[in-house]
Amino acid sequence: MEQAKFIKNILMNSKGISIAIVGDNDRFLKDTIKYIILDITSSEIDKYLFVDTEESPNIKIDDVRNIQDFLSFSPDKGTKFAVIFNAEKLLPEAENALLKTLEEPPDYAIIILVTTNWNALFSTIKSRVFRFNLNIPNDLFKNIDNFFLKKLIWTFPDKVEELKNKDFKVIELDKLHKEKDIFNVFYTIYHSIKDSIGDLKKLNSIANSFSKIKDFDFLKTISKVSLWIAEEFSYFQNVDYNSIKDIEKISSSKKANYNYELTYYYILFSLNDSIKKD
Repeated sequence: MEQAKFIKNILMNSKGISIAIVGDNDRFLKDTIKYIILDITSSEIDKYLFVDTEESPNIKIDDVRNIQDFLSFSPDKGTKFAVIFNAEKLLPEAENALLKTLEEPPDYAIIILVTTNWNALFSTIKSRVFRFNLNIPNDLFKNIDNFFLKKLIWTFPDKVEELKNKDFKVIELDKLHKEKDIFNVFYTIYHSIKDSIGDLKKLNSIANSFSKIKDFDFLKTISKVSLWIAEEFSYFQNVDYNSIKDIEKISSSKKANYNYELTYYYILFSLNDSIKKD
């Protein structure tokens, strides 16, 4: 955790700067940065502001205005932290509104952009921040050979011990939208799709079941797991990645304006087409 200690030291000994913390795992980034900020501020609510996208797929101009309002008055002592998680989800108008604040932050504040997709930010944003990297520790995967379990730990690094001891269950597809255990949802999606590759009738049935779930997060989960499956197949046979470029776009999409039924079909059949039969 040397990277985390280094970043914490920067935050404790700096003011009046804007930084970007870039990593390879969204959940690990979020949990680590929140822990650091809450520790530095002793959880004093007037010392920090977290902008997140759990309630919305995008970061909008109103979110930027909230940051500007938060930074408009100085604290009695110490530093104020404004943190934008998933900064790659900033809409263009929000990025433009943020430029001046990033360039000239108050001398009592630090603005932090947290992202797993540095390249998605405007060059005008990137030129105004100091970049630091914070990647998931490799020892989380020690003694783990199962491909699916590795990917799930990568997605939920804070749940390592739970996942290592998890008794996963396959849920009936028609009941998947009611399942409370997110890990069983991932497990069901993964095995249902993987076991159906090459069988168009099965894939059609799966897509039909998914089409009843008109939820953006679920759609992105389907695209994410489909990319996992393509990666796994690539270890022992050829995969045509040109066929799944659009799946990658859906996985990182900022907007939820999809025809869900058509998109589920498109993802599954694009994945199927991408896996070449030697």
